[in-house]
Amino acid sequence: MEFNQENRSFCTPVTVLDTVAEQLADVDLTLPDYCPDIEKILKCTLTPKIQSKSLSGGQLQIDGYCIVNVLYVESIKKTIRCCEQSVNFSQCFSVKETPDNPVIITKTKSEYINCRALSPRRLVMHGAFSLYAKVFATSTTKIYSPENDKELETNKHTVRCSDLKTFCQEQFNVCEEISVSDKPAIESILRSDVGVNVTDAKAVTGKLMVNGEVNLKMFYLTDVETGETGKIDYLLPFNQIIDCEGIDEDTINCVSCDVMSYDIRLKNDMISEKPAIILDVKLCVTEEGYTVNDEEVISDAYSVFCATKPEFEQLNVIEDVSPFTESHMEKTSVKIDDGKVSKILDIYSDNITAENSADDSGIKINGKINICILALNEENLPVFIERSADYEHALAGGGDYNSVNSADARVASISYRLADDNTIDLRCEIKLSVSAVKKDSMRVVKDVTLFEDKPIKPDNCALTLYFAKEGENLWDIAKSHNTRLDMLIAENSAEKQTLDYPQMLLIPRI
Repeated sequence: MEFNQENRSFCTPVTVLDTVAEQLADVDLTLPDYCPDIEKILKCTLTPKIQSKSLSGGQLQIDGYCIVNVLYVESIKKTIRCCEQSVNFSQCFSVKETPDNPVIITKTKSEYINCRALSPRRLVMHGAFSLYAKVFATSTTKIYSPENDKELETNKHTVRCSDLKTFCQEQFNVCEEISVSDKPAIESILRSDVGVNVTDAKAVTGKLMVNGEVNLKMFYLTDVETGETGKIDYLLPFNQIIDCEGIDEDTINCVSCDVMSYDIRLKNDMISEKPAIILDVKLCVTEEGYTVNDEEVISDAYSVFCATKPEFEQLNVIEDVSPFTESHMEKTSVKIDDGKVSKILDIYSDNITAENSADDSGIKINGKINICILALNEENLPVFIERSADYEHALAGGGDYNSVNSADARVASISYRLADDNTIDLRCEIKLSVSAVKKDSMRVVKDVTLFEDKPIKPDNCALTLYFAKEGENLWDIAKSHNTRLDMLIAENSAEKQTLDYPQMLLIPRI
């Protein structure tokens, strides 16, 4: 005889694909006619951007392009110039199972770029970047409970379970025309970077309202004759309503937002004489919505009437989940080995990593930040300095959590001070977005078979004396003597199941 079970279950995210592929980028670049000859290469960068991602027929298709940018000192006026070229890429991954409504997470990381000058106007570049891809689905875990537990003695425990109510993703564009009439004229863009930050996320039934800001940072040439440069640091707020079935006001929302790609165009209106920048950014928002419930699970079961065979499984639960957004300030000093610095033109970070670890003290986020400095030396010639620094951040309030679902880091700002002619003191503000969870695992009953053809013979004794040792559990004693736990507790006026000291127990018989 098998017992039916009630329809009790909870959902969790499950990874169906977690892979990485190396993408190569080979570029043969010839300077256009309007660019002067190269005297010295300052920095060569490879920036991948994702345009689309789709999963169909067991194939994950990711398409995009990477921009190869060369920052150099031109040979005539010794000023900073740049040239760039884009290369398309496409990658396909096989997915064994194509889930319904999958969530696709993609990341890119530039690995290296080598540049060789064949002439003052021709460069050959070879680089590579890593393309990370994850595909998530939802998995339903059933919780066993007999439809009629009067036939069974069950050892029940209450556990907290985070139930995934929604797991959705949406792409959208943010486009804005930014007036730069109060800035020096933009002759040529030397470097640009776009970041995104979610400032608020509110849920109503079936909808998620996301508020955030896009941060455009741009370093540009204002005068090609003198080599004067300028900078723009612009915040563009946005709001987006996303359809998320299953979400409501009570869900715990873990929201992340990534910049897939962006485009910057210069607009010069000859009639109004109001120059502007047209910024078009493609964003991707991912939402995980949880509710936390108390569930009753059965860790053991037996019958006092006939033989039973319980089947066990390992139940993995997320007891709690919480999003954290914290700031970390990292201070470091950079010493210049060759010459002295007379002026800082631009400071930025082109790469930051975020790894996580957990111990008894809580969750720590650590990684590396790569800092790039463009400056003028004592002869007013452009120089490029690159340094990396380690950081570590202990998550405040994360002591109750033992794992991390996701951790992202971005550099919000970098300030500096010239300590002396060849030392730069830096303060890097790092914004961390972490989805922390508390995981637990336990052995539970997943099914019980009752053998009615193997009855247990009744005992003629009404009571049995049993000398229990310290640390013994009343459940184990009741099971070994084939009696009911509640009768054993009542007969001995026991207050808890685990004995604190040796004692004599009266074992009642059925």
